[in-house]
Amino acid sequence: MDHKAFSAGVLPGGLNDRQEIKILICYLFDHFSCPISKSFITDTLQNYGLANYFETSQAFEEMVSAKNIIKDDENNYVISQTGKMISEELSGNLPLTVREKAVKAGEEYFKRLKSEKENKAMIRRCEKGYEVTCSILDGNFEMMRLKLYAPDMLSATMIKNNFYKNPSEIYSEILKKLTSSE
Repeated sequence: MDHKAFSAGVLPGGLNDRQEIKILICYLFDHFSCPISKSFITDTLQNYGLANYFETSQAFEEMVSAKNIIKDDENNYVISQTGKMISEELSGNLPLTVREKAVKAGEEYFKRLKSEKENKAMIRRCEKGYEVTCSILDGNFEMMRLKLYAPDMLSATMIKNNFYKNPSEIYSEILKKLTSSE
């Protein structure tokens, strides 16, 4: 049986074999040991050029059908014993760079989710472009709100994305500049 996968969007060194994509999915579930959404898997592998979106999605569905991964009550998925066994026995066949890149991508994804949960960034159209409002929260307490002008949606989106990468660093730098006696 031919397992070759579509390669559109796959960077050199990425996976072009559906069986390898399935192994990588098991590896990610096993590595993170927590419920994961399908979008986490598809976004992570696609955004980092590790596998084609459609092939990843198809591989994911096949793994659900085979009960290698199981849907939980929250609409997320967890790895089954069979999936864990696949990861443990076969993930060593995947290139180390692919495994490392997938884990790094997953860590960045979880960091972004946490940042979006704890902070807010909104884009609003205004007369001469866009207004980006970035808020750093401590629970329900708003520690800082910063409004910035962006001439176009691309710039506004870049500001929002960069804010979510490390809001605490932005807060620290602004606070340092504003409280410095120099």
